[in-house]
Amino acid sequence: MKKTINIIIFGLLILIFGSYMFTFQVRQDQVAFLSKSGSAGKPIEKTGLHFKLPWPFMQKYIFDKRIRLETNDYEEMTTKNDTAVVVQIYFGWKIDEGGAQKFFEAYKGTDDEEQLKTARKQIKDAVQETGKEVIKDYVTSVGYFISNDENPEDSQTEGSEDRQTFKETEDKILENANKRVTSQGVKITFVGIRRVGVPQRNLDVVLDAMVTEWMSRAETEKVKADSMAATIKSNALNERIAAINTAKIQAASQVSEAQEKAKKQFESFKKDPELASFLMQLDALEKSVKDQTTLILDETMGPFPILRGLKPYLKSGENGSPIKPE
Repeated sequence: MKKTINIIIFGLLILIFGSYMFTFQVRQDQVAFLSKSGSAGKPIEKTGLHFKLPWPFMQKYIFDKRIRLETNDYEEMTTKNDTAVVVQIYFGWKIDEGGAQKFFEAYKGTDDEEQLKTARKQIKDAVQETGKEVIKDYVTSVGYFISNDENPEDSQTEGSEDRQTFKETEDKILENANKRVTSQGVKITFVGIRRVGVPQRNLDVVLDAMVTEWMSRAETEKVKADSMAATIKSNALNERIAAINTAKIQAASQVSEAQEKAKKQFESFKKDPELASFLMQLDALEKSVKDQTTLILDETMGPFPILRGLKPYLKSGENGSPIKPE
């Protein structure tokens, strides 16, 4: 019985050891290579269990296809106007779809860990060198790095058409870095600038330059504001003059109409002066005496003397006009 148990245990050990030596597994997010004498066959991307010969007849390489995050060193770079700036860049990269074979051939190593270490170093160097080139070619000053990305106009000064926004600089580094590594089966998915600073030796010079630039921007904005204020004031003055002229024209028109109307009434009054005088006094009396109004006045004050002789005029003609008795 004991001998049977030992045989079973020995068989299991051989099975486990044989599985380790002759099989390997590939996950969905991995790619594998089987190398014979340093040369690799086609990439194995199909998930599941695969067979292989044990080392040294065949060596297994397995790489993760997911995105890897890398952060470069905090390194000094130079802007377009030869100002020193210290920048730290981070980025993400992965083995490109269909580029596994190129990746394996581009980076050398005794095993997959050493090969991946070599790849990381070379890719980081490519991104770092690209960052230096882009900042040298496109970034005009250190003050640009602290501009407001939500308003691209804040990242540009008048007469500097080649100046780009912070996001555009990162996109440019991403584009150029991909050109460097695409032939190596690598795709850089994103690039970002993590930290920005200035060397201690020229901190005062940089700060003075930034203050000068900000003052220049402030002066530009002041000129724009003054120009806008002058325009608004000029428009308001023109509108005021136009409104006054319009009012004068309307007043002259109304005066002319009133004069014309008065002239017609005067011609009518000339036909019967006494009737006209009576009607004017009656109108004045009506305007003077309101409902529930008591006036204590001398009866000689006009138009009230008409009250003494009003009775004879109480009769009216067919058209409602008063008729003076014979």
